[in-house]
Amino acid sequence: MKLRVVPATQGFHWMKSGVQLCLKQPLGFVSLLGLFITGAMVLMALPIIGAIVVVMAMPLVWMAFMQATRVALSGERITPGLLIDPLRDPAQRGAWLRLGALYAGATIVVMVLAETLGPSMEDLGKAIEAAEQGANVLDSDVVLSSVLWRVGLTLPVSLLFWHTPALLHWARVPVGKALFFSAVASWRNLGAFAVYGVSWAGVLLLVGLPLQLLAAVIPEPLIVNMAAVAAGLWVAAAFYASLYFSVIECFEEPQAAGSTPSTPTSDA
Repeated sequence: MKLRVVPATQGFHWMKSGVQLCLKQPLGFVSLLGLFITGAMVLMALPIIGAIVVVMAMPLVWMAFMQATRVALSGERITPGLLIDPLRDPAQRGAWLRLGALYAGATIVVMVLAETLGPSMEDLGKAIEAAEQGANVLDSDVVLSSVLWRVGLTLPVSLLFWHTPALLHWARVPVGKALFFSAVASWRNLGAFAVYGVSWAGVLLLVGLPLQLLAAVIPEPLIVNMAAVAAGLWVAAAFYASLYFSVIECFEEPQAAGSTPSTPTSDA
């Protein structure tokens, strides 16, 4: 594989590119995300199995959004069929199943470790219950500790799997090698990914400020909640739109303006 090491500042440009592209086709990206969320909610109604299937599907969802970004860059419309596009090739279905199973297994390990090393679910439930009775949930040491443990343990797993969908689908790299290449690419570009994460945290803060102002001006919870959900969906959609840039620039030279977006190639 042709690995590229990019400057740390490139992480900001990944975020910026995702935001700009989502502004061009907001309905397409948000609709794709909404379709997945709807399907996930239906599956979650199935005890245990539904949650596992949803987690296993996450690499497919990442790939669908990377495909959507390519489609948007080419000036075409995003369609719902992109969510199942990676599964159209029968020869790839087994690899997707293995990748999904590995990701689900890693997620379960994260949950077990967070439960063991951090606050238990029982303690977390009590803290949330106290928040519902009037306390600020963010003031709870239990909630803060739980979030930090889960985020801290999830980040390495996310970076390990970050590039694997594209390597599997576009470069036809076996699952084991895809994980190895993804880990190396993430490690070598750790600075860029750190800036990328900080940049998205900044976006969340910028989006949150108008919502707080709206809540102060219009003391109507329903309106504020609707605005918060709409803003949250758009930010999430923009984040998924930016995945393509964070993956493609770790393996390929930047494309010239107006050129066709590139994909990782196994013969590089």
